[in-house]
Amino acid sequence: MASDVLAVSQSRAITLEHLRAFAEVAHCRSFQKAGMKLCRSQSAITQAVRRLEAHLNCTLLHRSHGHVAGLTPEGERILPEIVDVLSRLDHVIQAARRPELKGRIQVGIPPSFSAVELQGAVARLLALNPGLQIGIISGMSRDLHQMLIEGSLDVALINQYRFDDGMPPQGMFQELCRQPLLWLCNAPRVVNHAGEIPLLTYSAGSPWRAAAVDALERAGLAYNFAYVSASYESLCSSLLAGFGVTALPVWDIDERFCVVDASHSLPPLPQVRTVLASRLCSEVVEQFCEFIAGLPFFVRARERWHGLGFG
Repeated sequence: MASDVLAVSQSRAITLEHLRAFAEVAHCRSFQKAGMKLCRSQSAITQAVRRLEAHLNCTLLHRSHGHVAGLTPEGERILPEIVDVLSRLDHVIQAARRPELKGRIQVGIPPSFSAVELQGAVARLLALNPGLQIGIISGMSRDLHQMLIEGSLDVALINQYRFDDGMPPQGMFQELCRQPLLWLCNAPRVVNHAGEIPLLTYSAGSPWRAAAVDALERAGLAYNFAYVSASYESLCSSLLAGFGVTALPVWDIDERFCVVDASHSLPPLPQVRTVLASRLCSEVVEQFCEFIAGLPFFVRARERWHGLGFG
């Protein structure tokens, strides 16, 4: 009983100021820059992070001579949760300040996005706006682009490796995040092939597939489609089973996969990005797009991009 009371007391001692300070320091990799963004002194930011570490009884940042050298494993683990808490709070505040969203929006998403995270975010948005209806269609980016132009979609999340801004001129267009595309396998031996490269890809219409094929053909390397699927989970299963190599962006990579380095003679891959585009601009579409752009998924993708030294 006493331990439960202590746990509740410690959780109440953690403030939004502590959470925002840590999230901003993790993003900026600097106490000074975080203070400037939050309009607080550097010492106030430093103290807020130290108090959070004290309440959690763990170290969140690697420090070197007063500078931020990176996140500890505990910091890496807790950062997405803190970003999610702050994002949810911001959405609640925005919903309270604005009129309730009403109407129906038809949204297209590519298969690479986390279905669980996106579905949870949409569910929260619908709970805050009972008069809003959202229909979601999953498809390859090329197909979603065409559906947007034809008017069967109101909003689409579109992956690109050729940075084409050719969207409907009367709508909205916003780059959400940019990442490097990498070659992956389940073990280095998979790449030590003789003859054609066994390629695992999404279905036709995927920019990741197009980028991989273009890179191999420019390098004069023979390949075959060893596995083709419209499902991210299915593609990952084929990769882990050792069927071949694939090309995925950093945000889709976890500890299960091996990144293929330059020693295996695969050609370099381009940067890729995700954009948010709408056919027409209306209040409900504008607010929905703002909601999507602020999702923790994209915040974390931008964090990883900066952490890799890009952008």
